[in-house]
Amino acid sequence: MIGPGTFVRALVNVRDRVLEGPIADLRRMPRVAIDTGPGDPEDAWSVGRAHGLARAGQVSTYRYAVHPSARLRGAPVLLVSPLGACGVAFDLRRGCSLVEHLVGEGRHVHQVDDEDVVGHDAPTPATPADLARWVDDILPHVVRLVSAHHDGAPVHVVGWSLGGLACLLAAADDPSLPIASLTALATPFSLEQVPEHAPSRPLAIAAGGPVLATLQTLLGLVPTMPPLPQFLSVGSVGAFLTTPLTVASHLADRDFLAQLEAIDDLRALVGAQAELVGASFHAMVGSGELERGLVSVGGRRVDLGSLERPVLLVAGEDDVVVPPRAVRAGSTVLSAADTSLMTAPGGHLGVLCGRASRDRLWPALCAFLDRHDPPAEIEADRLVTRRPRRAVRRPLPPARTVAPGEPGEPVGEPASVAEPAAAPRAGGRRARPAPKPATRTRGRDG
Repeated sequence: MIGPGTFVRALVNVRDRVLEGPIADLRRMPRVAIDTGPGDPEDAWSVGRAHGLARAGQVSTYRYAVHPSARLRGAPVLLVSPLGACGVAFDLRRGCSLVEHLVGEGRHVHQVDDEDVVGHDAPTPATPADLARWVDDILPHVVRLVSAHHDGAPVHVVGWSLGGLACLLAAADDPSLPIASLTALATPFSLEQVPEHAPSRPLAIAAGGPVLATLQTLLGLVPTMPPLPQFLSVGSVGAFLTTPLTVASHLADRDFLAQLEAIDDLRALVGAQAELVGASFHAMVGSGELERGLVSVGGRRVDLGSLERPVLLVAGEDDVVVPPRAVRAGSTVLSAADTSLMTAPGGHLGVLCGRASRDRLWPALCAFLDRHDPPAEIEADRLVTRRPRRAVRRPLPPARTVAPGEPGEPVGEPASVAEPAAAPRAGGRRARPAPKPATRTRGRDG
């Protein structure tokens, strides 16, 4: 039953969407490109803050601006996007952005994006050569670069999907990399449960498609009707019919509508590359290699079992691309690592940037990073040095001057006679002088 308050909020959201434009705040967190890949001699500082890309067809490393009021703490964080996809999912929208959360926690946040296929009309699955390029060249270069920007501090590396696998392989292949911890989001360790082509999710979750001449499409929340063969399939019919009902039931939920708009923006940017995640895993890694922990990279074997860094593995409860069972196999493969495993709400994308991640995954991730931060070093100029306390010596009372002819004093003696010093006591301390007898001075007549 819809109450009056809910109806009013729904009307306000419809009016704002139609008259004022998108509900979601799609501004990206301010960042600057600091590197354009290994071997590039150009100075990329002048590329500027990016809503889009530094330059198409390359791998770029960005550094996000620090929070103006947060207290900076901990080791820097490096976010690694999936191979062949732009990492907008880390910074989906204001109010639901992992980058915004980490910056607000006082972290120095960096991100590396593979922009080779962004904007291409015919994306292709990743190949073993792409995996070797990331493991051998890109990630070692970027990790050392970020560490050098922070005076050699170790780096927390957070990889999503294909990016998580590349991070684990790079850390296992080169133990000398300055890495404090590794986090792999929705990264499988058994390809038997990973389908090459994932089944379509309900269209209300994706909320993509061009605008139609109806009120619902003016809201930007209902996708285009699927083609006839796909529309006639049972799964597509259910997804298509539940979309208007799902949207109508959430018209009063402004945060829900903003999330749908942000997902639609992400799908428009990434395009068909998102459908090739499973195919890329199967193309890059041979059959049974992940299960055994021995992966072929550039003509050699990388042993994941030799990785000794702290690792956090995160699985999405509703992930149909990388099911939770495929992620849980990593606790056996990473036998030498200090491995933590957790399950968070959402699918392959929602586990990273879903609305439930703000309360479940992101606080758990920050707690994991805090546990594995290097010990803080105390600056030399802040050390408080105390001088040793010295014994306070009390001065002896000054000798008293007596006027000649005063009663009690013999005439003809010196006016000032210093008494002999008292003999020191046993033990080295000097005895106190004996008090002088009190004298009274009479006044004289003029």
